[in-house]
Amino acid sequence: MAIAQEAASQRFRIAPVGRPDQTAPVIRPGVFRPGPLVQDVERLSRPGVVLSDEDIINVLVKYFHAYIYPGSEAHAVPLGDISELFWRFCGMWWEGTRDTPADLGLRGTTGYALRMLADLPKTGHIFRSIAGRPAMPSDLADGYVGLDLGTGTGVLLLAASLQARRRGAGRFDLLGVEYDTLVAERTGLLLDRLGVGRVVAADARDAQAYIDMVDGPITFVANETIPGMNQRMQSEHFSAIHGALFEAAAARLRETLFFPEGLVAVEPKTDASVVLSRQNRFQVPKYYRNVNVFPRAIIIEGRLTALTRLGKDFPRLIPPQVRRFLPRRW
Repeated sequence: MAIAQEAASQRFRIAPVGRPDQTAPVIRPGVFRPGPLVQDVERLSRPGVVLSDEDIINVLVKYFHAYIYPGSEAHAVPLGDISELFWRFCGMWWEGTRDTPADLGLRGTTGYALRMLADLPKTGHIFRSIAGRPAMPSDLADGYVGLDLGTGTGVLLLAASLQARRRGAGRFDLLGVEYDTLVAERTGLLLDRLGVGRVVAADARDAQAYIDMVDGPITFVANETIPGMNQRMQSEHFSAIHGALFEAAAARLRETLFFPEGLVAVEPKTDASVVLSRQNRFQVPKYYRNVNVFPRAIIIEGRLTALTRLGKDFPRLIPPQVRRFLPRRW
């Protein structure tokens, strides 16, 4: 797993050309809504409250700050303070910077997890697809069970908690499974403060990890370990994680909602496409397992969306020069 994480992190080591104005707000000032993160989460948890893209981008930047500074979720943090921290974080991946992860209180690979969150347009699109889902397959009066596999910062588990509350779940049990113990510890701390769920340090590729973790049918599963467009499917653990989950709990996944709903990969030499979905347990078909296939699109919000178009509705909320310097997830 460590080797795969290091290989994946190389996607972020190429610095953009030029230098940003590090006094610029990370989101447009007119979009920012003062107030603590806990207050935003409480308001957006109410059924009937409109969940706008502006709401989501506010939650993401405040969550980013609280992840680095636990406790700030309970206080109103000015946009200037959030932006300064965001620029310091992004600057760690540029040449000649002074800050290191330790300077921001980040240990181990917690910085790597944050780079995915900091890709604001794409994370915003994914967050909206989960938290704002318009309908559920069954009545949630008896409870909601959600899993986030390869949890990272846990922001998708936060989205799942909004999904559960906004759809009237009588109770909810949300669990993140994270391989890195330091990431699991930091993420678990913030999610506990927000009243969202818990995180366990375990290998999501191991079917034994799911034994006795949660009870009852599983309502929702998120698996963000999708390779970048220039990476082979085998470079990440997306299929292996789903394989372990289905091995351990197939009978509990009959009505489960998934993120992504489906993943399309392409074999470049023949231009053949393969679709990974719940129907094939998100596994690459046997014929293509010994050749290179690369992800190209996901099914999200019920639509096939190219990875290059993921996050397409959110750039209007982020100044252009900020977008140039965002870490890239895909």
